[in-house]
Amino acid sequence: MDFFVATGYGAEVLTDVEGVSVMEGRMDEGQIRAVLESEGYGLVIDATHPYADQVTDNIRTAADAAQVTYVRLLRGEEEPASDRVTIVDDLDAAVKLLDGSDERFLLTTGSKDLDSFAAVRGFSERAVARVLPGQGSLDACLAAGMKPAGIICMQGPFTREMNLATMRQYGLETIVTKSTGRAGGFAEKTALARDGYRVIVIGRPSAEEGLSLAEVVERLDRKYE
Repeated sequence: MDFFVATGYGAEVLTDVEGVSVMEGRMDEGQIRAVLESEGYGLVIDATHPYADQVTDNIRTAADAAQVTYVRLLRGEEEPASDRVTIVDDLDAAVKLLDGSDERFLLTTGSKDLDSFAAVRGFSERAVARVLPGQGSLDACLAAGMKPAGIICMQGPFTREMNLATMRQYGLETIVTKSTGRAGGFAEKTALARDGYRVIVIGRPSAEEGLSLAEVVERLDRKYE
């Protein structure tokens, strides 16, 4: 079984998994198709992040072209832990909300979105970003104009207590997150609303069809005994 990851951080996370090969590097649709055809794969499982819609489209299209069975692994979506949570349709809506306030805020949406948030009024003074502990994430923070004191490079998911400590330590009033499910510590982040913090959730791009982790494992068991 081969795992394909985009970054060195992704490869590092899988170092303890036995019996698999890890391939590192970003690929476009054509490159994915070429790999599927040249290696003779019979099945591809798309386990990308629920917000990586362009990557999912590339994998699905490449699999169809290479005549390889495609399976989408869905990350379970959870309801917010409090009804005092603001859910917005997209990144632009979240930026608009932040731009219309004076609150200091914690971004937990990933380093790729920082360029968009940089348009928020007073961004470098008001923002704190919690990103994965990789050089690429740190570089993205600095390129977006963040001050070093406002950059937290840590691997989650984080407990409610850790989230509370972060908000208090940095004097923050708002947290921005995505609907990442249990694996992304979604409930622990939205629970901050019960402690009086403002929580903004960027909704998922679109509804998807696919299989749960348990269903994917069952399918693999049946196919490969």
